[in-house]
Amino acid sequence: MSDKPDRLAIMLNMQSELQERSYGQRIEELEGEARIQMFKEMYVALVDELHEALGEMGWKAWATSKHFNEGAVQGELIDAWHFFMNLLILSGLDPEEMFEKYMAKHKKNQQRQVDGYDGVTTKCKGCGRALDDDAVKCHESEDQPGVHCCHKDVRRMRLFR
Repeated sequence: MSDKPDRLAIMLNMQSELQERSYGQRIEELEGEARIQMFKEMYVALVDELHEALGEMGWKAWATSKHFNEGAVQGELIDAWHFFMNLLILSGLDPEEMFEKYMAKHKKNQQRQVDGYDGVTTKCKGCGRALDDDAVKCHESEDQPGVHCCHKDVRRMRLFR
């Protein structure tokens, strides 16, 4: 085992403390509509910071500038990282679980490439999510082959062909 500190855990703890000082409560303790609202705000802020990073380079195919303002891009990505950490905190992911879930998804993505993953044929016809994803509750109906059950709404099961 390494004696090095878990830098991700340190950053997430610092971010949680910053948010508590800023909002007067721990964002990981938010529930219901307040949690959803905070998630939406952090998502929009993250996307905005990524957009700002994009503005620091000449990405437009129709323009001649191909500049890449590295320092500014890095600064915007750090801003984005703050909001992404808030999303991690709100989602309940801790560093160990994040590592485990990343490793499992990485393995799945590697296998998808080996299998010729096209991003279309292995998706639920109802909700459009990947059927091989562990977080998805869609599956083929046992009594109706070719029909998939989508459990996005647990109060009622929807069937899709």
